[in-house]
Amino acid sequence: MAELIRGQALLRRGRASEALIQLENALKLFKQAGNKRGEAAAHDLLGELYERQGRYTVALEHFTDAHEIFTADAAAASQNNLVGANAVRQFSSYNANLMLAKIGNMHYRQGKAVEARAAYGRMNVTKPESNPLNVVRSAQSKVSRVRGFGARLRGMATGTPNTSTGTAAKDTADEAVDIVTQPAELYRQAIIYATHELGLGRVDYLNGELDAARKHFNNALVASLANVPVIGRLGQTRRYRTAARTSLADVAYREGRFAEAIKLYAEALKGAREDGRLDLMWPAERGTGRSLWAQAAQENDAARALKLSEDGLAAYREALRTIEAIRAGSLRADESRTTFLATTKDVFDEASSGLAGLALASSAAAGAPLEGQALEYAVEALRIVEQGRARSLLDLLSETGTGITEGIPAELLKRKQENQEQQEAIAAQLTGVQFGGEASGEARAKSPGDLESELGRLQTEFDSIENEIRAASPRYAALTTTEPLALAEIQQRVLDDGTALLEYSLGADQSYLWAVTRAGLNLYKLPARSVVEKQTSDVRDQIIPRQLRRSIMSTASDSARGIGLSGPATNNPPAKSATAASAASSAAASFAGVTPSAFAAAAHALYKSVVEPARAVIGERRLLVVADGALNYVPFETLVTEAPAAGVDYSMLPYLLKKNEVVYAPSASVLAAIRQQSSAAATDRGRDLLLIADPIFDASDPRARAAKSGAVATGETAAGDGKVGDAVAEQAARGLALSSAVEDFAAQTATGDTATTATAGAARIARLPGTRAEAQQIAQFARTAGRRAELWLDLDASESNIETRDLKKYRVLHVATHGLLDTERPQFTGLVLSQIGGSGGGDGFLRTDEIFNLRLGSPLVMLSACETGLGREKRGEGVIGLTRAFMYAGAPTVGVSLWSVSDRSTAELMTDFYRRLLVKEGTSPTAALRDARRQMIAGKKYSAPFFWSPFVLVGDWR
Repeated sequence: MAELIRGQALLRRGRASEALIQLENALKLFKQAGNKRGEAAAHDLLGELYERQGRYTVALEHFTDAHEIFTADAAAASQNNLVGANAVRQFSSYNANLMLAKIGNMHYRQGKAVEARAAYGRMNVTKPESNPLNVVRSAQSKVSRVRGFGARLRGMATGTPNTSTGTAAKDTADEAVDIVTQPAELYRQAIIYATHELGLGRVDYLNGELDAARKHFNNALVASLANVPVIGRLGQTRRYRTAARTSLADVAYREGRFAEAIKLYAEALKGAREDGRLDLMWPAERGTGRSLWAQAAQENDAARALKLSEDGLAAYREALRTIEAIRAGSLRADESRTTFLATTKDVFDEASSGLAGLALASSAAAGAPLEGQALEYAVEALRIVEQGRARSLLDLLSETGTGITEGIPAELLKRKQENQEQQEAIAAQLTGVQFGGEASGEARAKSPGDLESELGRLQTEFDSIENEIRAASPRYAALTTTEPLALAEIQQRVLDDGTALLEYSLGADQSYLWAVTRAGLNLYKLPARSVVEKQTSDVRDQIIPRQLRRSIMSTASDSARGIGLSGPATNNPPAKSATAASAASSAAASFAGVTPSAFAAAAHALYKSVVEPARAVIGERRLLVVADGALNYVPFETLVTEAPAAGVDYSMLPYLLKKNEVVYAPSASVLAAIRQQSSAAATDRGRDLLLIADPIFDASDPRARAAKSGAVATGETAAGDGKVGDAVAEQAARGLALSSAVEDFAAQTATGDTATTATAGAARIARLPGTRAEAQQIAQFARTAGRRAELWLDLDASESNIETRDLKKYRVLHVATHGLLDTERPQFTGLVLSQIGGSGGGDGFLRTDEIFNLRLGSPLVMLSACETGLGREKRGEGVIGLTRAFMYAGAPTVGVSLWSVSDRSTAELMTDFYRRLLVKEGTSPTAALRDARRQMIAGKKYSAPFFWSPFVLVGDWR
């Protein structure tokens, strides 16, 4: 019980990280003691903790567990004839009801209106008495009834015993308990009714039924009993009163009654501040800000409008400060912090957008350099954009090299390792890709739903372990929080004279672009998010053949919201018996509608929307792009700067690439942190290159048999490995279970050649001999430039080698193999390595969460594989995937791909890239990649952007 009380107190003070440890200990102890009510109470508080973190799915699980326990307890009490059993039944029934309300609220938070309404519909609700006079009369009646108990009890004590005496005594005792507990029951009725009405109101609000929502919110406000002695002053009723006022204010805002909304928000904020509820404060502060800005937009008097705008800005600043205070006390686990900021991202977006609007309204002329107040607004807006972007990655980078696990109990680290292994086993079954052996019969018997539930439980447990490790780490406690950069720091620490920052923020009504150079800042208004998303999708559709295409899609129903990618339209290669004619037909169908003119029109439209406004500022500078939303999934290099002439081919188009180098970053602040991390590790770096390629995926591979017989050493050239031009090399795309680039695959099927393949679960893993020739050619370039290149081929291209050998001595890490993208579970995105041989364990699949544990010295990591730059785009955090993991592991620059790539064309691009990077001393990766791309375009054979533009560089260009 002590742990439960401490956990509750810590949670109320906003110290979620410490509260989680206490509450999980309490839950464990209650389970060991068989204390079901204590167990339910712990689940309830854990649910509230995760709700405040925005982890609605996890909170739902805890509330559901608590509901089941309370329901069973109430049913058991109903069958009990002991004195006080009725009070127990009332208590547990109340809490079971309350859990249903919380379950409904979690469904609402996830945008699931139907499920939310169903949960509220299961509640047993009684409208409470809210008339003070009636409450007083009820109290007087209770006093009279209590006075009568003495006489009744004396009569039972002195009278002649009979068969009814025991029953009469129990009834009298139960009535006494009921009278004593009646005020509590009245309180419970008020809470249940208020939660029920709040819940139904939120569902109606979500569905746009504002009249119905207002009625429910008013009912909740009345039920909070503000005018009833004692009850209205209790904590829960104050909380629901605050929530009801905020909700009524939301309705008033949507109906355009801004003055009424401001009044209600002010009352809600007063109550939240009195209770110290930060989670209730920021919604009221944000509501006040946007209501004041809406009033300002309607105000004809300029002075009055300016005053309203400034007051609204002050309210938004308060909301952001409150959010930062919550974040500071949030769980010390990456997933929790990214999710919390995703749920509050709208506040950052609205504040930055409002400030940007004020800046442009205050500027002398459209497109002119900003000065005075306009510049101040724009600078603050940019700071807020940075404040709301990639913050958890910024936190992670501050941990790099600090050894936060030093001094942590071995048992805790062992639990973490075992948890990761269990997650990997389940992920293999869910993805249909089984590495490192077959799943057990018991595991195979589980349904996908059961596996998803188990995976969710393990992920929550992993976050808890991570939180516990950080809470116990003295090194973590000593860390200094890395703060987002302001304009002057970006100009001094990030940019040079030849680089311009393009930072985007996409909004529902309008979007904005900050173009920053060392000389100054310019701000531009862009089209709404929906327009930019459509144009981005159009460009991708014109670049990528339908057979390999993933569609950009909104994930608004997700608790974190944001942008995701669907699976490819088809991922099955043509049948092996396909003729040359049918293969050519398949290729033609996949490229249907993809023409130079159609592509150029789409690429020019997007250029005009998102780059052309800043053309005068950026000139021929290098572009550092901090994208937002859908813009993360298109290479800016492919944008066409001028309207194309009729009949022009791909090689003649005026690509942005021809004027500007382009590099990408999650945020300007992250780039500065990467440089700081890189500078600290610079003394440990060597000049060597490590090239990992052509792993062995199956025991039937001739190289595996030769190695087993001792005929060939690992890493050496096996017989028949071929070169880049071999038909077998032309078959495969570097994406697991995806067909190759369609033209390459058509050529392969026409000749009837097949690649060595292996089956892992439901996935076919094709050998990539082209990666071998690619790595060998790069090694030759390195030696010509006087550098040492180490090749890990065949069995040496293993997970155990990467995880156990010293990687700090390599200046470049190049990995050429299959990539596996899991858009739903980005922690399981990764690289496929040798599936047999090696030592040190591992399943031959290097996942994102395992990459976090590596320690690299490489300024450049190039992932020559499919879709390594993709992942789940989380609002406020950017793309969660391999790039982020390698940056944490110590790589300041990471080369990744944005779609499934061709083995043959990729080999050509990569060898030319390294030739330029290594032979001429001082050449930057961005310059080398740009020149290699221009060479491919000029060569015409691979001039289509599909071939030359999938790879982008993320991080430091230097």
